[in-house]
Parts: sequence; C-alpha cells; structure tokens
Amino acid sequence: MAARTNGPGTGRAFLIEARSRLDDVAQLVRHCLGQLDEAQIWWRPGEGMNSIGNLVLHLAGNLRQRFEVNVAGRADVRDRFGEFTHREAIPKGELLRRFDESVGAADARLGSLAPEALAEERSVQRGGEDVQATVLSIVFQTLMHLAGHAQEIVYMTRMQLGDRYSFRTPSLVPPAMRPNG
Repeated sequence: MAARTNGPGTGRAFLIEARSRLDDVAQLVRHCLGQLDEAQIWWRPGEGMNSIGNLVLHLAGNLRQRFEVNVAGRADVRDRFGEFTHREAIPKGELLRRFDESVGAADARLGSLAPEALAEERSVQRGGEDVQATVLSIVFQTLMHLAGHAQEIVYMTRMQLGDRYSFRTPSLVPPAMRPNG
C-alpha cells in the first residue's frame, strides 16, 4: 500500500512535527539564556540593534499573537513596538517566564487543533493589511520566524561568550544530524 501524502494523516504528522520544532527551538533559546547574565541578555551590539532580551520579548509576543489571536481568534493585546524599544532590563527569570508562557500556550493550541483545521483560513496582518492565510501557513511561518530569531540569539550569545559558549549536548541533536549518525 502506498504511503498517504495528504488528508488527516498528513495533517496529524504536520502538527506533531510543529510541536516538536516548537519545543526544539524553545530549548535552544533557553539554552542560550541559561549561559548569560542579565547584562549580557540586554546588551546591544549597536544602538539601533536589538538585544537578546528584546528578541525574547518579540518572540513571546509573536507566538501569542499568531496562535492566540490569529488562530484562536482572541483579542490582540500585543505591543510589538514596545518589544523592540524596551530598554530596562527585565530579570532573566521573568523574561523566561514570559517566553515559556507563550511557548506553552502555542504548544497547547497546536495540541488542540484538528488536522482539518489546518486548511481553514484566518485573517492576519501583513504589511499593515488584513489578508487571509491558512492555519497551516500561520503555523509554518511562525515556526520559521521563531527559528530565525533563535539563530540570531545563538549568534549574539556566541559573540559575547566566545570560547566559553557551551554547545547543546548531542542527545538534543536529531540522529540524522549527528556526526556519523
């Protein structure tokens, strides 16, 4: 029998993979924050550039907006501008709590979605305009956005720590990406 390439089986597989990617990337962000003190988290490479703290605020806001507002239809309370302009250091524990709360809510939303919901359309903002996007598209784009900023956080962490940067343990790396694996 040929493998199914569409239908509920594919939708279920996508949702399982989306939750796995969300968890992997969230672990990467936590891994970086765990190596930094508050001054390093709020350090900016240049005045017009973001700190890791601002990126974490932005990721928490984006996850909340995309999964709770765009997918679930809840009220939008996001202050996107404030995510980037915030200058006072938020303690690392509080920053992690906000991030973890948004990740947990996103994971719960993914876990509650029926595979059929992936094809449903929702209204989202793009370039200041309301446009229609499928739930699948919203999930996919949000995870790409999260992963992109997570790599930015890794780079900024390594830039500050140099040789003191601690790489993630091999057990966290998928088998296909391990050397000789």
